[in-house]
Amino acid sequence: MTDRAPHLLVLSGWAGVVETALSLGFDVSFIGNTADFSPRDMEVLDRCRFVAPIPAEQVVACLSAARRFDAAHRLDATVSFGEFGLESCAVIADALGIPGLPLESVAVTRYKDRMREILADHPELALGWARVAGAGDLEKFHARHGLPLIVKPVAGSGSVGVRQVTTPEELRALLEDAPFWLKGPYLAEEFIEGDELFSVETVTLGGRHAVAGVSLCRLAAHPNPAITEVCVPPPAPHDRHIPALARTVLTFLDVIGHTWGLTHTELKIARDGRPVIIESQTRMGGYRLFKMVEHAGGVDEIATALRSLLPGGRDVTSPHLPPTHAIGMVVSLIPPAKRIRRTADPELLRAIDGVDDFEIDIRPGEVPLPVAANTKRPGLIWLHVPDEAAAEATKQEISRTYWVEFEDGDVWHPSF
Repeated sequence: MTDRAPHLLVLSGWAGVVETALSLGFDVSFIGNTADFSPRDMEVLDRCRFVAPIPAEQVVACLSAARRFDAAHRLDATVSFGEFGLESCAVIADALGIPGLPLESVAVTRYKDRMREILADHPELALGWARVAGAGDLEKFHARHGLPLIVKPVAGSGSVGVRQVTTPEELRALLEDAPFWLKGPYLAEEFIEGDELFSVETVTLGGRHAVAGVSLCRLAAHPNPAITEVCVPPPAPHDRHIPALARTVLTFLDVIGHTWGLTHTELKIARDGRPVIIESQTRMGGYRLFKMVEHAGGVDEIATALRSLLPGGRDVTSPHLPPTHAIGMVVSLIPPAKRIRRTADPELLRAIDGVDDFEIDIRPGEVPLPVAANTKRPGLIWLHVPDEAAAEATKQEISRTYWVEFEDGDVWHPSF
């Protein structure tokens, strides 16, 4: 037997995953779209054995590339921690018989009707739902469950294509929206009201689940489903829900048969106090939640999962609900949709105590687009602070430091 580094296939994501895998001693190959990669990212990919710059959501093309890689130099495992490579990763792992994302749990979480059908046999996890192919099906669902309700695409994740229906007028408008129904079928669900959403991030190794972190996500007012702030861990009094949220997610992962990898599960608290699963994916959460989890409780989700794939990785474990010693947070900048004359220099934010990083795409001469989903927003600022008082102080300093002046003379400062 030759002594060689384990050959890991990384699908999609960013170069940081590849860099972490290389630092742990893996021989890495990569499949994914590299169009937006920086020169620094491409330097990281230059250290890979093989690179196929094809979209990771193209399952058949990815499987074909993986077979070529495997024939040239045997693959030992495959991973995907981002949105687009999940299905390809599971199919490749199953086809090649190597460790990777479990095919069944990926299928259940990607296709929401399957997930709801499985959960219907578990009353503590169940939610009223139906597959709706047209306006008539939605009318029948409404007759059974009333308002409010939510309609979402059957496959995929995120808030794109999701419609909240809280009034008879909104229901009528959706029923009469012929272009919308051409893109179906959809999933109709009972809508759990409230502007607070929780997420639970888990690491599963060898079928054992551990909660790495819990967050509170604040939502914009209806009808906009976008998240405006994420905080790990949830501040008081919301932290009282953590034990019940953790129990619900661990039960859910057992029910869907998840055996390895990271999961990101979103939940709301129903009127009866029961945590209700809104969505789950076999990946890390967006908004760099993995970094917020690491700031708060010290768990490096990516490195932990990768270490478990190394020789001797069966002994790798992850702490369950680790004590938190800091706060990880991200806040959104959502200015009014008016033409911009000038802005404060974003680099001024780096001098504010508690600001960890930022991404701001607010430019003079442009009109910020309204935020209608969680896929794109004008600005995000990440915080790493010791406690809630420090978080509030940092947010106030951000509000004083950053501003946007519009062509009409109005000046906007963010408020949180």
